[in-house]
Amino acid sequence: MSRRSSFEARLQDQYRAYQLLKRKLRTSLASKVVTTLRPTDLRNIYHAIHQERPQSGIAPNIEAIPRARESFLYMALFASIYRSASKVDIKMEIDINAIIFAWDFFCETFPNHIRERRPFGRIRPANFDEAWVIALAIQDGLAELRYCTTCHRNFMVINGCKYQPICQVCVLNKKIAFQKRSISKRR
Repeated sequence: MSRRSSFEARLQDQYRAYQLLKRKLRTSLASKVVTTLRPTDLRNIYHAIHQERPQSGIAPNIEAIPRARESFLYMALFASIYRSASKVDIKMEIDINAIIFAWDFFCETFPNHIRERRPFGRIRPANFDEAWVIALAIQDGLAELRYCTTCHRNFMVINGCKYQPICQVCVLNKKIAFQKRSISKRR
């Protein structure tokens, strides 16, 4: 019985690896959840799928992902989709299937805005690596989704980020209202 269960575990890991690597997750990140395959095997699978080498370098850092306030809106949207799709508490563990679903839905929603390589736009996560890092940050307590009682939307807070931990929707709405007032005063 143990031989069969180890075979099934390896088969499930291979399928999980395929699902993650076809979305171009860095092999260093994939190797943390795919335990029955060696990093060399993961790099070979990545190369077989994409006909290119996996991206090298360090994984993105959660504090470095948002480049503008608008980035928080999309990050909160992705995190909300992930939380809604997850069958577990995302603060306690990673739900790989929910991350995959959330990323696929996010890409369908913004098909012309996703960039896998630099330069990235304001829509973040810009690639599956960043989506994975957001999910990890939520689990590790480095980021969290909060509910705004003013605009009744979820917003993302990243601990240690240069942006204040406030609702970015409300901040952007105030900024837009201020710009409209200043334009109307000029007339």
